[in-house]
Amino acid sequence: MRKSGLTLLLVMATLAMTGCAPLVIGGAVAVVADEAIEQDKGGDGLF
Repeated sequence: MRKSGLTLLLVMATLAMTGCAPLVIGGAVAVVADEAIEQDKGGDGLF
């Protein structure tokens, strides 16, 4: 029982991370773009 519960938890965590991956990647791209604009033009950047 314990091993099957752990396996189910692992599968659910993997599916949750897979579903959130586009959001995480998009957020990272926005942060990098903001930093690049700040370095290039000064000021507050994009946000």
